[in-house]
This record gives sequence, C-alpha cells and structure tokens, in this order.
Amino acid sequence: MQKFASQHLWTAVLAAGWFFAAPSLEAQNKYDILARVLQPYGELFYSKSPTKALQADIVLREGPSSTAAILNQPLRVSLQMPDKLRIESLDPQHRTVFCRNGQKVWVYPREILAGVVPTERRRTDKQSRIPDFHLPLKDQQIVWIPALFQILRFASGSDSEGAPTWDLDFELSPEIAQAIKCDPWTASTIVKQSDFQVRHLRIQSGNWSGSLEILDCQFGRALTPQIWEPDPELAAGATAVPPELFDSALERIAAIAIPR
Repeated sequence: MQKFASQHLWTAVLAAGWFFAAPSLEAQNKYDILARVLQPYGELFYSKSPTKALQADIVLREGPSSTAAILNQPLRVSLQMPDKLRIESLDPQHRTVFCRNGQKVWVYPREILAGVVPTERRRTDKQSRIPDFHLPLKDQQIVWIPALFQILRFASGSDSEGAPTWDLDFELSPEIAQAIKCDPWTASTIVKQSDFQVRHLRIQSGNWSGSLEILDCQFGRALTPQIWEPDPELAAGATAVPPELFDSALERIAAIAIPR
C-alpha cells in the first residue's frame, strides 16, 4: 500500500507540473490529462490568474427526487470570483433565477424559496456577511490539486458525433479522504480529447448520485455587469434574500437546479 501511494503521488506530482502549463502542450498520460481537465477550474481560485469567470450551460440528467421538474432542461451557471454567482433556467416559459452579486442576493420567482425566506425579516443586531468563494488551499497549494485524486479507470472512447474522448473514473485518494474525513464518492467523466473540456459528469456516493451534461463551458476574465442584476422582465418579481439566509437559499436552489 505504501509503495502504491508513493507511486501514485509521484505520478500526480509530475502531472501537477502541467496544471498551469501552456495550452499548446500535449498530455502524456492519464494524470496529465486529469491535470489539464482541472486546470481552468483551479485557475479561478488562483490569485494571480487572469481567469476569474466561468459560464456553463448544462442539462441535469439525474438527481434527487426534488429535481424531477427540471430534469433534461437546460440551465446556465455563471460564476465570477470572488463573490458573484447566477444559476438560472433557460426555459423562457419557466424562468427560475438565483443570483448573488457581492453581498446582494435575489431570486425569481419568490415561490422557489418557500420555507426559506420569511415573509418578514426578523431584526438582528448581528451584521451578516457572505464569505467569498474560495478553496481551503493557499496559492502555492492549488497547483497540487491533481495529486489529491486517484484515477480508477481510464479509457479512450468517442461521443455521439464520433469525436474522440477520454473516459475517466476518479476519487479522492484514500489518504486525503481519510485525512479530511470525507464520505467516499466517485466521479465519472467524459472529456473531449480536442480541448480537455468535460462533456459529461456523474458523481456517486453511498447516499446520493447525480449526473449532468455540459453543453458549453467558457472561461474568461469577467462577465458583463448586467448579468448580476434582474432582467427588465424579471425586475418586478425579483425578491431580495437577506445575507444570513444565503446558505439556506443556495441549498434550496441547488436542490432544484444542480447537484452540489
């Protein structure tokens, strides 16, 4: 076991060297590929990276019973570090939006937060502040993210259009999972060989499973400021959420929109 762990760590360390490598480099093995897949997501949290925003269109294929109403419906997730997030349905007939813009949070329609946001906000002397999005890692540790995982399966394949893909199953390495007392889970991904973009993701644990298709995913410096404000047609029905209820509201919208 110790020998295996050492071999895995050494391979992952080599792969981690690719984490912020130039896009023109070609992956050499399965851990190199995993590093390239994770690279743009890690850059979002790296303080010196110019990449601070992500926008992805997804379709939830499997989830808890509470997601039944939006299964197989397109959703858009917009994220800008360190404190902006918008999750919305793209069906014009059934608009659902959860948006955080710094310390301001709003939802549309109000009904999606039934039981979460009280009719009348209770007075409190405590000043609530929503923390920034972050990883529990320092800048110099983010580069080692690939070393946290163990690849269980790696194979070549093709998607429905015949484009070459890689199929990877991976999990947290046993040492890391034990150290952080994390429940076991496994992620299965389909990655396009042409651009290292994840096109399908399934996560399974002992008490939960979910899967989604990623139709499109773009990374950049910033998104347009208008994204973080209610659209004109939604303004009248948009409802502010008190900062102290942000976590509860996000859990609620995640339960009907995307797996967390």
